[in-house]
Amino acid sequence: MIIKIYKQLFIKCLLCAAFFICLSSCYSVRIISRDGVPQPDYTNNSPDFYKNKMVLVIDTTIRLKVHEGDFSLIKGCSTQGFYALEYRMTFGDVLVSGITFGKVRKVRVKYVCIKEN
Repeated sequence: MIIKIYKQLFIKCLLCAAFFICLSSCYSVRIISRDGVPQPDYTNNSPDFYKNKMVLVIDTTIRLKVHEGDFSLIKGCSTQGFYALEYRMTFGDVLVSGITFGKVRKVRVKYVCIKEN
């Protein structure tokens, strides 16, 4: 009887741990231009893709009204455009967006502008 209770408790704990791991899992999409040259920033010593590049970061929550359908958030690059754009989303962000029917969205964007001539 006691072994059965411990087994059920172990299964419940395992399911809770799997659920919390899924909430923290994330994916990201990075789009890179082949023809452009990135805006340099030699003080950026990060060990990843963005080393020596001027990175602009947006990390915010968007709350849309009922009558609003879209929004524009990225401004700051001139007419040259983007060298790289990375969008990151977690499973928890997907759940929040689904529960609120897309009216509340967590947005994490990193982008690098193209160097002007």
